[in-house]
Amino acid sequence: MEKWHLWGKGLSSVLQIGSQVVYGIHGVCCIIDTEVRRIDRKNVEYFVLEPKEQPGARFYVPANNPVALSKLRPVLNRAELDALLASEETHRDCWIADENQRKQKYRELINHADRGALISMIRALNQHKENQIAAGRKFHLCDENFLRDAQKVLRSEFSMVLGIPQSEVAAYIEEKIRE
Repeated sequence: MEKWHLWGKGLSSVLQIGSQVVYGIHGVCCIIDTEVRRIDRKNVEYFVLEPKEQPGARFYVPANNPVALSKLRPVLNRAELDALLASEETHRDCWIADENQRKQKYRELINHADRGALISMIRALNQHKENQIAAGRKFHLCDENFLRDAQKVLRSEFSMVLGIPQSEVAAYIEEKIRE
């Protein structure tokens, strides 16, 4: 594949067989191959990804589809992760009081898998959860699901970068964003 440089900032050096990338909500994947398939009488080139958490499973990402390629991102290194967790972006208040607007916005954040926005969202949801519990009220199931999904998007990559079990990632993020 010769046009890797067209597919996103920072991806030109990682879109190679054997490279690890983060693929949307699926977490860390290894690019195990490229493959050409005939679709509607056209040859379409694909990256073949194997998710780290599901050996043997495959994702086929069309090399000529900017939307699909936008879901591929390089795996952070430790310095980048530490800088992200300390950044102003992760400390923005992104709580949205209106439930319908919150659902719409949080769905968008999860689908775009922007790490900083997701960390900010996790922070806001955790704070709201604490406030609800302190007031003797329930934390909405919808918000609980958003919290779980946001943590899932980050868990695989952060676990790999930090060298900790995935079960410890949520606590690590909480600790860092409270600092």
